[in-house]
Amino acid sequence: MTEDTRSPEELRDMFSANLRHLARQHRSVSALCRQLGVNRTQFNRYLSGESVPRPDVLDRICRFFDVDARILLKPLDEIEKLEDHPATSTLTKFLGSGSDAIEKSAFLPGFYAVIESTSDEHRMTLLHARPLPQCTLIRGYLSRAAMPEATPQAREIQGIAAGSGDTVYMLTSQRAGHNSRVYLISPDPTGTAVQWRGSVINTAEASSPEPVVLKYLGHDSAAIFAAARLSTNNLAQQV
Repeated sequence: MTEDTRSPEELRDMFSANLRHLARQHRSVSALCRQLGVNRTQFNRYLSGESVPRPDVLDRICRFFDVDARILLKPLDEIEKLEDHPATSTLTKFLGSGSDAIEKSAFLPGFYAVIESTSDEHRMTLLHARPLPQCTLIRGYLSRAAMPEATPQAREIQGIAAGSGDTVYMLTSQRAGHNSRVYLISPDPTGTAVQWRGSVINTAEASSPEPVVLKYLGHDSAAIFAAARLSTNNLAQQV
């Protein structure tokens, strides 16, 4: 047994301390449990260190709080020190803005339902914005309706976002540069459920700009799962 091996008790204690710290960011534990889809009694057991969640619940908690499974192993402040992305300093110098600029605008961390409209179809993407010290990372997956035969790896999307005044621009792509897209969006002044409107260009097809809207879902598990289940056409009809 190595010195780095943690006992079950140590893992529970570490997780509970980190979870208590994260939960303090929310006014109501009951509301937090509803958003997480976790039973309040069970959540209290996590907070007290009596138990740790099963893998799927741990994954849900990590995604909600934008942390990873190291919350079982290390204090949060040590994890956050490791969050620097190797490209962040270069991106900051090149773009001149990053997560700080985006956080000062209405573009918040969390999930977004992104609906692109063309002359003959609608395309829905569920994207997640995650601010790091010097840039904001974008990650998500095309809906199964858009690529019914594709694997999750083939549907995965990654990218970056940066801000310039009230405007946010994003560059996203599937693996190997497939389906690269450039978004230029601004806050929607109409006050509807659509928080952002703008245009998107598919660089691979050298297409003309097409309309795009973004609905902010935050970390509301019910809204996120509902959006993921909707087909591209059904979601677009709600915009």
